[in-house]
Amino acid sequence: MVLLLVVALSVVFSMFFYCQAISSGLGAKRWATAGLMFGPFVWPMFCMKKRVKQYQRFGFECLLFSA
Repeated sequence: MVLLLVVALSVVFSMFFYCQAISSGLGAKRWATAGLMFGPFVWPMFCMKKRVKQYQRFGFECLLFSA
């Protein structure tokens, strides 16, 4: 029963990171695989990668408002 719960959570996190990567313009397969393997522990690394990608696009001086 516990194994089934772990597998179900892994699939859920994989889908979550896949959708987030598509909306952020990052590699979807890479983040889906990371979500499948490591679950929620990937979230800080994902946020950091998203921020770095944003800085590369717009620069450090650009002010962005997220709605």
